[in-house]
Amino acid sequence: MTETCAVPAPAGPAAGFECRDIRKTFFRNSAFEIRALCGVDLSVNPGDFVTIIGSNGAGKSTLLNVIAGTFPLDGGTLLLDGEDISGLPEHKRAAYIGRVFQDPRAGTAPSLTIEENMCIALRRGKRRGLALGVNSARRQVVRENLCLVEMGLENRLKIQVAKLSGGQRQAMSLLMATIAEPRLLLLDEHTAALDPKVAATTMELTDRIVTARGLTTLMVTHNMELALEHGNRLIMMHGGRIILDVGADEKKELTVPGLVQKFRDVAGESFATDRMLLD
Repeated sequence: MTETCAVPAPAGPAAGFECRDIRKTFFRNSAFEIRALCGVDLSVNPGDFVTIIGSNGAGKSTLLNVIAGTFPLDGGTLLLDGEDISGLPEHKRAAYIGRVFQDPRAGTAPSLTIEENMCIALRRGKRRGLALGVNSARRQVVRENLCLVEMGLENRLKIQVAKLSGGQRQAMSLLMATIAEPRLLLLDEHTAALDPKVAATTMELTDRIVTARGLTTLMVTHNMELALEHGNRLIMMHGGRIILDVGADEKKELTVPGLVQKFRDVAGESFATDRMLLD
């Protein structure tokens, strides 16, 4: 990798994040009521990379949606660097929170070019006047960031994003979510829709960016091996609660069978699906 492809240094210190007694219920007071989050407490140190696992319906994606502001809270408090963001709408939280979705199409505007997408992301959270979104200075920043993915996208700036492969679009989504130095990064099964080789490349890129920029990160995954291999902390959710919180030292020693056994010990039942074990 050339020197120009080095991940830029972080613009400022990483952010701490905290959930206090977070609650969310869907279809309240009906026969279909679902208590998705039941008093979740979570404190994340600045620069932590936390992987989140759990069976279907455990509350993993709901937690990320509540943090991002996609779903309103029923109760509890969200703190980013000690600042209460619980009442902020989703579009205002987007100035502080970067997010990558499972679907590669969700994070990009397909009708716009690569450089137009990237420049929009570069200006996230900043006032937008009448000046052109793409200029020479921003184009250089975009080139340097695209160089990181080693797909040659830095030489295809005028190509519409719709013409890219799923792996290329997801790599772009990851860059777009991090280029403006978010205070918190949310990864919602961002490799699940990719083939194994592309998923591995995307995770390698994820690790490089998160580590080099010191980003405070929450990553939801169904894949237990991914959850153990990446990040410095692992939490397991079940029934809308956090039932297991594993720190860096213990995590290094854990295997998938050991993690399954921990779930049985804590939850008193067998772990959910083969997908968790075989993905």
